[in-house]
Amino acid sequence: MSAPTRPRLSALRPKPVVNAIRLMYAGVVLALIGVLVNALSRGSIARALERTNDGRSPGDRLSADDLQHAADLTYTAFLAMSIAATVVWLVMAVANSRGLGWARIVSTVLVVLNLLLTIGMATRGTAATAIAEVPTLLVGAAAVWLLWQPASTTFFERCAGLRHPA
Repeated sequence: MSAPTRPRLSALRPKPVVNAIRLMYAGVVLALIGVLVNALSRGSIARALERTNDGRSPGDRLSADDLQHAADLTYTAFLAMSIAATVVWLVMAVANSRGLGWARIVSTVLVVLNLLLTIGMATRGTAATAIAEVPTLLVGAAAVWLLWQPASTTFFERCAGLRHPA
């Protein structure tokens, strides 16, 4: 007598989860575009910081070296965050497709962090970097909304039950 077979996760995934995962893979592509935009934004970041510095009172202005350091640091931070975002999108797509409950919570937190990143880019970066993040933010918000639909919740609960049978 053979042991009962467990259902395949792909058979359990409701449409909202499938669509959320597709959106997350689209998020990977958008994050890669963000990497490219950020990689090409070094000069515009420096110019934006120079304009901000020029608007300060003479006693509060940064020296040329400090301004260059700030521009380099900002560029590096934006680039590192966009690379990390690409990896995180991929990990979240895989984890959510496996019905790991923690993944949809982390996905939700990451959408909020992406919102804060976008605001930061709009206020301290350049228009191009902020604009590049808006589609990513919208895709993430739509994916998270789908992950919290009732059918999705049932999926995550069933997956938990399969991993930890009573």
